Amino acid sequence: MSRATFKLAEETGADLHAGASSPALPMQQLWFSIQRLPWASLVILPADPETSAQEVAKALHDVGRLTMGERLRVLDARGVQLPATAPLILDMSGASPVRPAGTGWSERVLVLIDSVIARPSGIPVALAADAVVLCLTLGKTPVAAARETLKLIGAQRFVGCITIP
Repeated sequence: MSRATFKLAEETGADLHAGASSPALPMQQLWFSIQRLPWASLVILPADPETSAQEVAKALHDVGRLTMGERLRVLDARGVQLPATAPLILDMSGASPVRPAGTGWSERVLVLIDSVIARPSGIPVALAADAVVLCLTLGKTPVAAARETLKLIGAQRFVGCITIP
């Protein structure tokens, strides 16, 4: 899978007050950049235990729902224990018995997990996903933690990195 470089516009005060129905410009740009890549399941992964990727997942979901409607789901898998990873992976890959198979319904799933440094049970989830986006907190995420996360998952699995101010 080829990696994408995400260059986002600077967020201005105007972006923050553009209206509740219009997500911030950087998140719109990020969503459409990710759409160029082939994926059905995308894991949003914080690089270290101190970083939360929840706002990134919510913002991507907000933009994605405007363009995909009900065909985009988000799974909050933070806190997942190892015995629960198999059903989660089946659900995110579309093998869940709740959805009809073969109906031509192309669905995408955003999956939010904890740092795999703090919770290794997220590793099989990230490995089962089509793509992974790494989230770093500027000035706070240790470079060693980001490197360790890349090593645990495999650098080839990542399609980009999002920096959180």
